[in-house]
Amino acid sequence: MIQLYRLSETAAAWAARAGAVCALLAGIITCADIVIRNAGGEGIIGTVDITQMMIVATAFLTIPYGFIADSHVSVDIGVEQLPFRLQAFCKALAALFGAVLMAAIGWYGIGQFETVATLGDKSQTIGWPMTWFWYPLLAGAFFAAAVALVVMLRHLAALVAGRDLVPASTPPALDEEIV
Repeated sequence: MIQLYRLSETAAAWAARAGAVCALLAGIITCADIVIRNAGGEGIIGTVDITQMMIVATAFLTIPYGFIADSHVSVDIGVEQLPFRLQAFCKALAALFGAVLMAAIGWYGIGQFETVATLGDKSQTIGWPMTWFWYPLLAGAFFAAAVALVVMLRHLAALVAGRDLVPASTPPALDEEIV
């Protein structure tokens, strides 16, 4: 269990790094486009298309890290006041709901991907296949569902054992080197 959890932490941190790079690229391309236009040029062709794809990738590649780091926005209505096993149950249930939501996003995304692929849709300015925009969404959604299930298993194990079986650690920070 611990090895699976640590592997999930590492993989989620790497996916989040890739998402951060996508956000950086979106920002750099947008700023460069603005500078070029202000200097009298015609800007970067496809800025909107590229930025849209990078932002989708940023969002869906960072969601798994949010699950493993327990950093998604949540509302604690007395859960912290409950006995440990009841807390573990509530946390397992929340992780299950997150996994179901992300799997549903992925599942319904497959249908949209197939529609876009069948119609041969292209992006507005540079004509990229719109299916490219769906790859990071689908990969991130299904990976987030898997990570949420690992988090759920951690809390279920804690529920049964009466204590957290995964030693306390923080997921690798995004600016740390992972070995």
